Amino acid sequence: MGAGAARMRGVCLFGGHHAGYPRSAVILAGLSRLGVPIVSCVANPRAKAIRRYAQVLRQWRRVDRSFDALFVPEFRHKDVPLAYVLARRAGVPCVFDPLVSRFDTRVHDRGDADARGPQAWHNHNLDRMAFALSDLVLADTHAHARFFAEELAPPDTLIRVLEVGYDDAVFEPAPPAPASDRVTVLFYGSYLPLHGVPVVVAAAERLREDARIRFELVGGGQTYGAVEREIRERRLTNVTLTPRIPLAELPRRIAGATVCLGIFGSTPKAARVVPNKVYQCMGMERAVVTMDSPAVRETFRVGEEIVTIPAADGEALAFAIRALVANPEYRARVARAGAIRVARDYSPVPIARRFLSYCEEARAR
Repeated sequence: MGAGAARMRGVCLFGGHHAGYPRSAVILAGLSRLGVPIVSCVANPRAKAIRRYAQVLRQWRRVDRSFDALFVPEFRHKDVPLAYVLARRAGVPCVFDPLVSRFDTRVHDRGDADARGPQAWHNHNLDRMAFALSDLVLADTHAHARFFAEELAPPDTLIRVLEVGYDDAVFEPAPPAPASDRVTVLFYGSYLPLHGVPVVVAAAERLREDARIRFELVGGGQTYGAVEREIRERRLTNVTLTPRIPLAELPRRIAGATVCLGIFGSTPKAARVVPNKVYQCMGMERAVVTMDSPAVRETFRVGEEIVTIPAADGEALAFAIRALVANPEYRARVARAGAIRVARDYSPVPIARRFLSYCEEARAR
């Protein structure tokens, strides 16, 4: 147990919580391995705010108060005001891990709210309120931290970077995919605009005459319908669409892939994130191709631990995939270097140690 862990009596997980969501799951797994008690004071994340507040308040009256930080997990901006009040009463810092800006997501990424409309105004205010009431705000990348500091948080906000990471008990290094006349290029995700799945389709079209290379796209979401139509209209027989699968199934799919894909979108948010799929695939010792961005360059050694291409460039993606398939020695070298790096710095225990050190910093302010 590290020094920070030894000083912490425990952490209270507070508010609406999607159990098993990769971001908080990694933090909680690391805290558990370090022996840090986790007090659960959570509610159904899909419940309306009033009902959610009632649920957590009932639990609050019964929980053991021997913890040193109150932790509001990803996406729970609306739960921060109550967390702030209770943290003040308990004499502990309110730690918020937004993961995203609601304003940025609705306006610039999903594009379902006009920048000058009421939804944009509402979500911008939620961002600013949640950041102002938090003693510590976590950001998944330095690029995101800069965005929070420059656009949303008060000047004195304590913002610290805690990468998304991955669970090394689930995504363990796997032997190379069996030798075959065909190789699989794997993408999985929720088809958000930042994922840039149409870029993957464009790469598949450029590689359609290469009988060795097959694409598997797993998941569903906002852009799925458009992607499905595009594949059908282009008559791409080298692409398989697979519906969402349980988390427990993902390691087997990754193990069967030769190359794994990150994100390729051109939205501002895409340049600020390193998604969990990148860490997970690297953890399983697979070569990963993703878009070049400040976030990626601040996290990994490009060309050594990960392969990058310009955003929204299907031709560059096709070239990178073809090069990795044709050069198994380089592919294995990148995959091994990536696996070593994420195990050392971005698996649950190092993630939890940094989380605890940031909580200690917030307590000392």
